[in-house]
Amino acid sequence: MFIFFLIGLQSILLALDNPLNDPQSTLVAFLNYSDMVLTILFTIEALLKIISFGLIFNGKVSYLRNGWNIVDLLVIIISLASLILQGDKLKIIKIFRLFRVLRPLRMISRNKGLKIGIQALFMAVPSIVNVIIVSLLFYVIFGIITVNYFKGALYRCEYG
Repeated sequence: MFIFFLIGLQSILLALDNPLNDPQSTLVAFLNYSDMVLTILFTIEALLKIISFGLIFNGKVSYLRNGWNIVDLLVIIISLASLILQGDKLKIIKIFRLFRVLRPLRMISRNKGLKIGIQALFMAVPSIVNVIIVSLLFYVIFGIITVNYFKGALYRCEYG
């Protein structure tokens, strides 16, 4: 439950972050400090899971045998890299900060209902693509009918 709270807090703090904020403001300093603290807490959580479950070779319970744990580890590595390289003046490092939006995905790995919802969403994508194709076909048909019906009647506007 504590991890759920941390993920929710991190999502709220991520929503408060704005590139237009003054870099010298206390809000930016607080967000940077909280980002560092939360990244350290999530790193400790991942390390404890790796120690207790094993990394790869402990059967089905191993940490990297679960796809959601791989996403968690990827988000943690990207967060650590952005924290370590934050002081550099390289522009490419700012791209790492964009990956912080993946942090709320950690909530999915800890909630069975969300996992089922995401799996259902992925299973529905082929059907959704078929509906989009049919809808686009109707848009094209009605577009052709409309162009043939008006035939340049709206070329000029005589007002008054």
